[in-house]
Formats: sequence, C-alpha cells, structure tokens
Amino acid sequence: MKGRFCVKTAGRILFTAALAIVLSAVAASAAEFSADMVMKGPNGQAMSGKVFVKGQKIRQEIQQDGERVITILRMDKKLSWVLMVDEKVYMEMKMQKSAEDPSLVEKTDPAKIRRLGKETVNGFVCEKIQVTEKDAVITQWISEELGWPIKGEAKTPEGVSSHEYKNIRKGNVPDDLFEVPKGFQKMTVPGM
Repeated sequence: MKGRFCVKTAGRILFTAALAIVLSAVAASAAEFSADMVMKGPNGQAMSGKVFVKGQKIRQEIQQDGERVITILRMDKKLSWVLMVDEKVYMEMKMQKSAEDPSLVEKTDPAKIRRLGKETVNGFVCEKIQVTEKDAVITQWISEELGWPIKGEAKTPEGVSSHEYKNIRKGNVPDDLFEVPKGFQKMTVPGM
C-alpha cells in the first residue's frame, strides 16, 4: 500500500536511520557479526530488532508502527538506504559527514575525547570513550575483540538516544544483506 506511506512515517523512519548512523560512528573495517539490537530514542520510545555488520556495511532490521523497516548503511559508498519491506519501496540518503568516518575518535580533536577506562558489556571487554561535539556528547563502548561499538549513547538537546547489541554472533554475514533487494522501487519524500 504505497499510498499509506506518509511524511510522518518517513520522519520516524528517518529518525531511526539517523540514530543508527550517529550511534555507529566508530567502526572498524574488519568487524563481521550479527546481533540482537535494542535502541531507545530521545522520547523514550524503545525499538528492538537485528543488526548485521560486515566491514563498513551495517544492516538493521526493526518493526516500526507495524511495518518491517530495514536500514542499510554503506559507509564505503557514503550512502544509506531505508527499505519499507511491506511496500517494496526504499529511500536513499547521503550519509552525514560525521557519521561516514569509521575513525571518528582518531580524527576528533583530542581535547574533545575522554577515555573512560574499560567495561565488560554482554561478555565483551570494551573501551569506554566519550566524544563531545558542539551540543552533543556521544559515549561509545567499543569492543576490543570486534573493534566496534556494541553499546552507545548520544546526549543532545533533544534528549538521550542509545543502542546496545546483545547475543552477538561473530562471522558468517552474507554480502547480499547490504544491497537493495530486486523489485524495490526508489522513492522520494517531498522536502528531503
């Protein structure tokens, strides 16, 4: 039902995609795993789903407002795709500059970085790092084994957003998960 899709729905979906991009800003090209994912938005809305990571490619699958939504982040192409599975349509967006760089911590002014020690998250030893940029404070728990943030929190004037990966399974992530499936139509949202 392509007519059922509206700008309000697009806004919620784009928020989910933006949250995923911000919270995945620290990446490693060798990471390959899948996991269960829990995300919370600044309004307290919780979403759960699955995440798949392979190098600079991320796929997130969630149920939102009764629809299955897939977000594919391609840092290697500096693009993200949001797929509405039931409607077989997708939107394409350029990734924001701060989110496309897998070495955010290394390229950020050292005065804006705080290394907060080590913590174990879901069985993985992580380095806890905090980056302050303008009016946002982003905290990442980066797994030493995976080289990837398996937990993150972003504090902005709008509120606190977070993500956490659980039941992490290393390796065996197929490449085709990171492409727009055949039969999906590209769509545009007015004003974007």
